[in-house]
Amino acid sequence: MPVRLDMQFALYFVIGYAVLYAVVWLHEIGHAVWYRKYRLKRDWWNVQVKPYLFFSTPGAPDETVWNTLQPIQYVLLAYGGIIANAVFALVSGALIFAFGSVNVYLQTALWLFMTLHIGEMVSYLFVGSVFLAGDMELVNRYMPGLRVPNLVLGTALSVLYAYVLTIVPQDSKIFVIVFNSITVMAMCLGRVISAKRKTQSR
Repeated sequence: MPVRLDMQFALYFVIGYAVLYAVVWLHEIGHAVWYRKYRLKRDWWNVQVKPYLFFSTPGAPDETVWNTLQPIQYVLLAYGGIIANAVFALVSGALIFAFGSVNVYLQTALWLFMTLHIGEMVSYLFVGSVFLAGDMELVNRYMPGLRVPNLVLGTALSVLYAYVLTIVPQDSKIFVIVFNSITVMAMCLGRVISAKRKTQSR
């Protein structure tokens, strides 16, 4: 029995990491699509997501083009990752409805995929807007009037996020909640540290 439990835990961990990596990669792809649209880079699919996931980036933009953008374009670039999170959260919700109860491991992966996308949106829109970190710092720089709407949306998403975690099927619930809690707290802490470092460097 202990060996079986160890193998099951290891499999859940592999699923969790793979799903989290996919969520972060798709977030960066969301930015990169806008980079491509504004001719900031050619190979939009080539984003940088390291195995430890922190400091992921859509890649270095063309500085010459970057300096010619309009404020709305900078804002859309910043929102690109969150838009991708929203799209894939909806897609995973549809997949859960269609296939979520077929297999416990597939069920866990799909619920992780949806909740981690929502959690990442919360970490940006709520925490990132409070401390002006990451993408929200860029939004605030060019359209500061969006800070309050971002906070309101982030608050609403936080409530939705908490609710969705309560309806995860029992077979997957503990792992999904624990994995989300650790991951999203790490994301939020990273935003706070990043904001403080930027403040201290000014």
